[in-house]
Amino acid sequence: MKMKLGIVFVVFTIILVGCGSQTSSDETVELTFATTMDDSGIDKDLREFFEEKLTELSDGTMTVEFFMGGQLGGEREALEQMKLGELDMGYNVLQAELYYPEYNAITIPFLFPDLDSMRRFMDDPEIKDEVEKIAREEGGIIPMGMHGYGARWTTSNEPFSNSNELQGLKIRMPEIEWWVDVWEEMGALPTPIAATEIVTALQTGTVDAQENFLTNIAGRQMWDYQDYLIKTEHIQFYQTWVVSENTWEEKLNADQQEMLKQAIDETIAYVDEIVAESNEGFIQEAEDNGMEIIEPDQEELRQKAQPAIEKIIEEDLAPGVYEKVQAAIGE
Repeated sequence: MKMKLGIVFVVFTIILVGCGSQTSSDETVELTFATTMDDSGIDKDLREFFEEKLTELSDGTMTVEFFMGGQLGGEREALEQMKLGELDMGYNVLQAELYYPEYNAITIPFLFPDLDSMRRFMDDPEIKDEVEKIAREEGGIIPMGMHGYGARWTTSNEPFSNSNELQGLKIRMPEIEWWVDVWEEMGALPTPIAATEIVTALQTGTVDAQENFLTNIAGRQMWDYQDYLIKTEHIQFYQTWVVSENTWEEKLNADQQEMLKQAIDETIAYVDEIVAESNEGFIQEAEDNGMEIIEPDQEELRQKAQPAIEKIIEEDLAPGVYEKVQAAIGE
């Protein structure tokens, strides 16, 4: 009898150990979320939608604490915290450059015409599998999908409508090497500066211009610092939702994983619905506040940037990736 009880105890212990630290379906799970995006415009709308959706799907058993506007540091810091399991999730773009740049064609300016073609590229089975594999191995994160904001525009205190007028313009850039290379090719003087330092850089004259998506331009009220809003539309901007692998595997059970995935998917679909209308409002708001709208010769800028774009494709992308790009955009 003692032997049987011992066996039962051992089996029960193994079951408990096998369960790890995953919570049961009726326990409350508290998640932490961080992004450098400000809590305004489209980002505020999607934050509220995501929080409500996850609460609804989980019947209140999954909650999220949000740290917006770089409260926990830049994207590098957030990604490192996710890798260590100290942060549960967020959305950003830097992970692509850090972990899988050779597959990150969607970050090349002037290459993709719209978000749909970018998604077709990222959803290609070979690309998707390779990106997730590397993201898990190198960064300890799991890509969950991406939402867009529309194209990026430029704000400036110096007007330009072609590459000749762009020469020597000091412009703030994110810390993305390819973007710096392309703008240098067009004749500008790009300066990588963290998003949280944009306003200070403009106020001190470190730069005379910056490029961004419209929700950030309106959210930061760039009309207080810049005279011109220029429709460069040099790249479709997006954010990739990522979840810490540690959180996914150790903190969430299968039901909670599915609820989180569904909440993210529905939030991305919601953002798709509101982007166009929101951006029209942002443009009108900028104009109402005194910014002059300039429509430059986009094709001329694209052609000027072409040598840098071709160099990136040839030297930095993995073999076969550009062919996947061409298939995604229908060339």
